[in-house]
Amino acid sequence: MRECWQVSRGRGLSPVVSCEGLGDPVYWYLAGVWLSAGLTAALLFLHGTLLSGDLMGGFLTTICFFFNHGEATRVQWTPPLRESFGFPWSVALNVAVTQVLRAPRPVWTQPLLVGTLSLIYLLCWQFAQFTTVAVLGIVYALYAVGMVPALPMLLVLLGTSYGFLNNVVLQFGNSLLVSSPLAGCLLGVLLLYLFLEPIFQHLPFPTNTLAQLSFLFVSCAACKIELSRIFGVEDDAHILNILRGKFTNYSDFHTLLYTCSPEFDLLPQETIQRLNETLLLPVVGLVILAVLDHTLGRVHCNMLRRLEEDGETPPGVWSGVDPGVLFNIILLVFYGVMAGLIMRLKLFLTPQLCVVASLLACKKYWRLIERREVHVAVLAVLVSGMCVRGLRNISEQHSIQGEYSNPELEELVEWVQTETHQDAVFAGPMSTMANVLLSTQRPIVNHPHYEHAGLRERTKKVYSIFSRRSAQNVYETLLSMRVNYVVLEESWCMRKSRPGCGMADIWDVEEPQNRHKPSLCPRLFHRNAAPFHRVFANDVFVVLQVPSRYVEIPPPRYHSA
Repeated sequence: MRECWQVSRGRGLSPVVSCEGLGDPVYWYLAGVWLSAGLTAALLFLHGTLLSGDLMGGFLTTICFFFNHGEATRVQWTPPLRESFGFPWSVALNVAVTQVLRAPRPVWTQPLLVGTLSLIYLLCWQFAQFTTVAVLGIVYALYAVGMVPALPMLLVLLGTSYGFLNNVVLQFGNSLLVSSPLAGCLLGVLLLYLFLEPIFQHLPFPTNTLAQLSFLFVSCAACKIELSRIFGVEDDAHILNILRGKFTNYSDFHTLLYTCSPEFDLLPQETIQRLNETLLLPVVGLVILAVLDHTLGRVHCNMLRRLEEDGETPPGVWSGVDPGVLFNIILLVFYGVMAGLIMRLKLFLTPQLCVVASLLACKKYWRLIERREVHVAVLAVLVSGMCVRGLRNISEQHSIQGEYSNPELEELVEWVQTETHQDAVFAGPMSTMANVLLSTQRPIVNHPHYEHAGLRERTKKVYSIFSRRSAQNVYETLLSMRVNYVVLEESWCMRKSRPGCGMADIWDVEEPQNRHKPSLCPRLFHRNAAPFHRVFANDVFVVLQVPSRYVEIPPPRYHSA
């Protein structure tokens, strides 16, 4: 289960013991990540097969996923992310909701399945609430326009509520969840269905539909705001500010920390180009046009039949239209908007593109191709075209090899382990603090869990060391937080990822009155560290001690004879 050996690293570095196998905690953790990644591929195959009604659709989805793997996931680069565990359950939830919309049954199994998948998804990833809101909103919108009856909408609503309430219990009443957009959406949809919809039914079509859709947004937003006010929670305020910053010139300290990171920038043109090169975007565009043509054709025929038939039960306007397919296409549009605003969220867009591409194998949308043999041949030619770039992408993914080596961080960790007291409190960049806590078990005052309002403000106080404030001001701030040591990282002090995104530039937005002053961090890193004490330094890190008392002793005066 575990095999270890000693590695001599050279370059003056001490030998280390390296282990592999499930008996090693790191490999045990990674095994769970790889199982989740494999589950994602399997669920995408299932989703494509069920959506298209053909095994070829499942194979097409899987092929597209692997051909565009670099644009579909980050699991190969950053396995420990919560999305690595959460995303498979997002796909599973979409599969379940699609099937409920297609074949609703008034039995307990369907809402239980939706609820269980929602529960697991919400437990794995705090971002899950936002995509679950989208799923619930789309389902209610399909109900509002009359595409699905009340039963499937109520089954999804009941299942999501079950998952949400159990999640609140398992997270011990997590305030971020209780006042989340998902809580507001569940409450808003319930109030809309019970109290407002009977009123809207007296309005003529399409006024009643437009009123329901408008009040869907208003009621969900109002319930979310009221829940935040009642519970006094501001934990998710930074998320709303990030979205606000995407559409306006708004920016603040916390928003810039996110948007200056490439993962939270707009979707780059290179991503669109790569998806075009594998033919994924053109194929999905063709599928959407075919689905729209089929849907509009069915609606037109149904309306003509309603006018012609004198019976008491004319066909519905949406008769013959697959709500599961339209649900997935609308969800694709939502994912596209999310990925366009925040590049990191392309992990939702690309797999959903692959799922929708499976409809190439759905015979009813390609009436011009009558014989199955011809249909299969067309798909084979199309996949051959995808292979031109897709196989090259897979080869490039496999050719990426390397090893992790960070001797400077290792020196820092060793120094902390041997030269500081077990109760010494550390502060510094969030990613570095996570390493300090994990490797040395020393207390830290800030870490990367940025969804907590109090922790955000604590991190802002720590990051004042990267501002243009005076050293004395920063010293007093850290002393008030009972910090014993503060870690500086060279890249945080000196470099800029792009204009306006250096730490000093971010602080200039927060404190424009200090723009004319020099940045404090370079001075503490390279020159006089007073009132701090520089106790450790290498090429990347500097550790400053925050003395409990600071007394300035003026130098003696010398008098010339």
